[in-house]
Amino acid sequence: MIARRIREIVFRSTSQFLPLKNRTRSHCSAASNPRFSNFFVDDSEGGSGVYRLALKSQRPTTVEVLPQLRNSVSFIGTVDKPLKVMNTNPDDFGVHTWLKVKNPHNPDRSFKILLNMWDEIAEMCVKHLKLDDFIYVSGVLASYSKAIEDGQSRLFYKVNVKEVNFVAQQGQRSNSQKSKKLQSEQVDDVGEAGMERYENQIYLWQIYFTNPFEWWDNRKSKKNPRQPDFKHKDTGEALWLNPNDPPWIKKQLERLDSRLSECSIGGQVSSRRRISEWVYDE
Repeated sequence: MIARRIREIVFRSTSQFLPLKNRTRSHCSAASNPRFSNFFVDDSEGGSGVYRLALKSQRPTTVEVLPQLRNSVSFIGTVDKPLKVMNTNPDDFGVHTWLKVKNPHNPDRSFKILLNMWDEIAEMCVKHLKLDDFIYVSGVLASYSKAIEDGQSRLFYKVNVKEVNFVAQQGQRSNSQKSKKLQSEQVDDVGEAGMERYENQIYLWQIYFTNPFEWWDNRKSKKNPRQPDFKHKDTGEALWLNPNDPPWIKKQLERLDSRLSECSIGGQVSSRRRISEWVYDE
């Protein structure tokens, strides 16, 4: 009896220092011991204590390096500025805006980040994205340098957007619904045919500024208002200047005219030269 009693005392005093694999063997006997029951016995909330401890101390999972995972980020915020067409190459179409992102734990704190959209994403955003829309964006985080007031270069961050979605806010209609309602009201006012003509006209202006030397400039030679201001040399597509045109059309024409005037002073302008810069001020 005395020897058995001594063995029990020794076991109790040393079992807490045994390796994990040895301790798990005595799972059944430990379940009856209050000191170990909470550690080994499964509970309905989070599994066994051993499992929870393993989760806390386990090595992070190793993932395969994929291009789409590099610097991938996502944000939810509000469109802070109207979309603007960027300086772009002739074969690319890009727009940019700023996203205002609020701290969910402190609404008074926020930051802004530049969003760049290209090609199909850019075309979709031009048609549907408006100022103050509440959106989710995901893409690749990048950086760029810009000179500030003191002349020093400063590093800023931007997102090359790969995905855009409207976000429905709790207790409110999603901004996508508002946007669709606004678009339907505009269609009712001007008619579907009128809206389509307007969108086609904007698209033609974008093509014109990509390569204006493929178009005839009739502004100074036209004899009546019915004649187009610009006409494509091959397709015959026509453009008229309109007081209701977006402001960027007038600004871009002024810049183009200024550059052509400078070139004519320095020498003959080559018909092969392509204007690839689209500059739109705030």
